Amino acid sequence: MTEGDNSGYYCTVMLDQLPEFIDPVVFTERQSRLQGRLGLQRLERLSDILFNEEGELKIDLQFYKQGKVPVIEGRIEGEITLTCQSCMEALSWSVDKAVSIGMVQTIEQADRLAGDLEPMMVSEQKMSLPGFIEDEVIISLPDFPKHAHECLQYESPIKPAEPRKIKQESDNPFAVLATLKNTGDQ
Repeated sequence: MTEGDNSGYYCTVMLDQLPEFIDPVVFTERQSRLQGRLGLQRLERLSDILFNEEGELKIDLQFYKQGKVPVIEGRIEGEITLTCQSCMEALSWSVDKAVSIGMVQTIEQADRLAGDLEPMMVSEQKMSLPGFIEDEVIISLPDFPKHAHECLQYESPIKPAEPRKIKQESDNPFAVLATLKNTGDQ
């Protein structure tokens, strides 16, 4: 640890393998900075969206207090491969997510947060770092990822039937009366 500004200690943690769990309150008290890389294979929910799990995300997070509010601020960057929803092929996607979160314990605290901070409810002392990263990446992704160019559209192996033209006679409600009049029935 090195002594930073007059507000306390400043600790930078640079890791090739980021920890599974962190205590954000302790990181905030120590004004820690967490930098490292996180392999996509550690992000289980994101793997359902990915075309493949190759690659990693670069993480740079600063933990500090803004007044009495614990804050996580930083950036998540990397290249991931999504599945194009038009052609179902690989789609390279750049992740560049700015993180600016205020940790709160109640709705009232969330309502009082500064406008540039998004609230995150914390109740446990430790949180899953991969889970946190995964949440931030998922909310930054498009609902329906697809190539910018016109890619091949999915074609069903079943061809739709040709529409048939049906000759339709006009429905005259008085046609029955005309028939009765011609036959002489009354």
